[in-house]
Amino acid sequence: MTTHVLLVAALRNPTVHLRYVAAREVLAAYGHDHLHPELPQLLGCARLSAPVVRHHPDELAATFDTTARVARTPFFFSSDITAQARPIAVDGSRSLIGRGDHRAAVFRIVATFARCHSILAADAPELHAACTPAFRAAVADLGITSTDDLLRRAQDVGRFLPRLWRTTEKILDRSAGGPTS
Repeated sequence: MTTHVLLVAALRNPTVHLRYVAAREVLAAYGHDHLHPELPQLLGCARLSAPVVRHHPDELAATFDTTARVARTPFFFSSDITAQARPIAVDGSRSLIGRGDHRAAVFRIVATFARCHSILAADAPELHAACTPAFRAAVADLGITSTDDLLRRAQDVGRFLPRLWRTTEKILDRSAGGPTS
């Protein structure tokens, strides 16, 4: 959610799929581009190369297609995991990677994996188990392999929040008149 407060402060759509790209644009437009490298660092993808990220959409596609076929339980994001949404969810990640925004694609990939697994856990537990290794591999690339890793990452974000809020306030102060150089 670190990107959302920046986007809302700048009166931009807090998009799920393009949040890191949009946050980078907002930070640059408001003269705070120095803060952007910390956002992928907090996510754990700052050092990931395009080749490392590039294989995850293939794994995601398999999980996504499986999930879309068996989904029955309504979730607030259910419309994002359908055959009609596949070009956005899966192909959109490939597009980001192809244009050099592979780190921005990581959030989208992991979020979509997580949504798929929420559905699979409810509607097809046996498929949930079968699809788990690909999800775990994507999360492991972020440096998260245990609960302790996740808790440390949450603490890192907590320490970052005061700086994020100060930047957000500066953007809010200027957003009514639009960004300036």
